[in-house]
Amino acid sequence: MRSAQVPMMMQTMTEVKNLWFPIEQRLKEPVPALLEFPRYFEIETVNACNARCPMCTIDDWDRRDGLMKMDLFEKIANEIGEHTQEVTRVHLYRDGEPLLDKTLATKVAMLKGRGVKRVGISTNVALLDEERAEGLLMAGLDEIILSIDSLRAGVYEAIRKNLHFDQVMYNAHNFITKRNAGKYNTQVWVRMIRQKSNYDEWEHYQRYWKSCLKETDRIDYRDLHHWGGQLIGFDREPRRSDTKPCVALWSLMVIFANGDVPRCNVDYNNKHPVGNVKNSTIRELWQGEIQNTVRRDHLEGIRTSICNGCDVWTEKR
Repeated sequence: MRSAQVPMMMQTMTEVKNLWFPIEQRLKEPVPALLEFPRYFEIETVNACNARCPMCTIDDWDRRDGLMKMDLFEKIANEIGEHTQEVTRVHLYRDGEPLLDKTLATKVAMLKGRGVKRVGISTNVALLDEERAEGLLMAGLDEIILSIDSLRAGVYEAIRKNLHFDQVMYNAHNFITKRNAGKYNTQVWVRMIRQKSNYDEWEHYQRYWKSCLKETDRIDYRDLHHWGGQLIGFDREPRRSDTKPCVALWSLMVIFANGDVPRCNVDYNNKHPVGNVKNSTIRELWQGEIQNTVRRDHLEGIRTSICNGCDVWTEKR
């Protein structure tokens, strides 16, 4: 098995290490180790959604991949299971609503059975009924992100179109109650996508959810972003630019429902394909020349296509 190729174009190792510094500072690992295997995965087990949110790209999707086949998921899980010392987290979602996958709990249990340390999902909560909640908790889910953008019904339903505020709040509280009563170790994150219509809510939002959650849970927000310049025509708070190399290139692999691997989680239509895990290993794709070329560009301050102006991984102030 060949060792990872360290992408560099500078004259001396000292100069290269200086360029690596922001990556190693944020990821807390040396770059050569990071290039051995991804630390984080986002695996899209289903490419569909029950909502139509204005900050989402669903109306621009060219992909209609449907449900990931179980044999493909098992191939992915087997390889990840061989690298559990390196893999920090596997999230079973990307561009769809994961609870539309009726085999989701089985897939969580498969990863946990292979020794993956942390398995999570992010959901809009609308489908988190009794059966799904129980199945995920019993499967050993480590982390669930409840995406709830407002505590005001009108604001919420204007953002999360096709969903109903009262049902979402009921499901969220019911899940938290079941988690607590069953003494499961699942960590709950409640997350707001912060935008102009809900920007004034953040302090109240924090206080409300803090009263409902354990100290080990988390309340978080993410600001709107434009998907590497691909999503046009929405208002957001200004964000600072970041010219440092993108940490996602050294840490995250996205796998779509059909097995395609895009450049990163912004590349929702796979305009910049890396390969497919049906006919390549994860390690081969991670260490391949396609990704290493983009890494070299970032180290040299070159950002093209969707990387140019992308602020998804810009740190909060």
